[in-house]
Amino acid sequence: MKKIIIVLVVFASFLNAQDYNETASRIFFGRHPSAKTESMGRILTLGYDNNFLTQSNPASLMSTEGISIFYSQSSRLYFFDDLNYYCGGVSYKKENIGAFAFNVQYIDLGEFTKTTINQYGPIEDGVFRVTDQLYTLTYSNTIYNWFSLGINVNLLNQTMGWENNPIGTFFEVGLLKSFNLIENTLIRDDVTIGTQLKNIFNQSITYKSDVSQDSEVGYLPSIFRIGISNVVEYFDKKIYKHSHLIGLTTGFEYQNVLNSDYRTAYKFGGELSILDVVYLRFGYYHETLGVKSSYFDEILLEEFTYGFGFNLNLEHYLNNQFPMSIKIDYVNLPQPSHGNFIGDWDNFNTFNLIINYRFH
Repeated sequence: MKKIIIVLVVFASFLNAQDYNETASRIFFGRHPSAKTESMGRILTLGYDNNFLTQSNPASLMSTEGISIFYSQSSRLYFFDDLNYYCGGVSYKKENIGAFAFNVQYIDLGEFTKTTINQYGPIEDGVFRVTDQLYTLTYSNTIYNWFSLGINVNLLNQTMGWENNPIGTFFEVGLLKSFNLIENTLIRDDVTIGTQLKNIFNQSITYKSDVSQDSEVGYLPSIFRIGISNVVEYFDKKIYKHSHLIGLTTGFEYQNVLNSDYRTAYKFGGELSILDVVYLRFGYYHETLGVKSSYFDEILLEEFTYGFGFNLNLEHYLNNQFPMSIKIDYVNLPQPSHGNFIGDWDNFNTFNLIINYRFH
């Protein structure tokens, strides 16, 4: 495994990366399937979300236990009122073998009418749906108790009403390492460092329409992210024996698209946890999309974020007889405005359901 890591890093460092020009941007930089991620400043690499791995750090899968099934739904994207985001998957962790997961992310932009033009004018050829589909297979394990390593294999499929829909693959790796600073009967303080490299081989996808023999290659973004997080939890077993009384998580992430001058981002996020049951979240992100022009001081995405979640751990209330937990996360946020342009958009909302069963 160590040799594999070295080969991947060396190979990626010597790639002659082609410029990214917003190919499949809805998948890579659009709505995140995790409501927790959206509410915590869109931080992806620090293991805050270990389920929706089409976007999150694949190394975070090692923090799961047993088997999990999860589902996410999000609605509305600017003037696409009927657009829906769906994501779902399953994961399984086996001691001494590692953790596996399969995720599907599906973006449905709705129905469109396909037309062609002949000597008599435009003719309707039928109705089709425009979709982005991302299928992700994940494997994660711990390397010599030093850090967690995760690998994602991704298949991207876009349907646009053409005979040959564009299909492409890309790979990513992620690392996570946690350090325990303080641990006693009252306080636990952990620091986590994480990094993620998406599309390590600078792969592309080819677009070829039915009306033209010409084809166009769209290079996918090679995204580097690195971050640091701190988690402090306060315990008092006389008051509440099952977990901490209160916990505070804070984190920072830096994002750079290696094959583009844009999409550089700075992200901050936090979470207040009460009794490991109620979670109150907040965050902020600043992502540069372009340069200054006569219309914008700067083209960017910049928003404060917030949301909440609930965790019902049935094992705590059934005398350890049923080790299952049910998590619900939710956000309802304004859609981010680009630069100085303020659109009168309705809020978007994202809902997650995660069911985890741990084997004794």
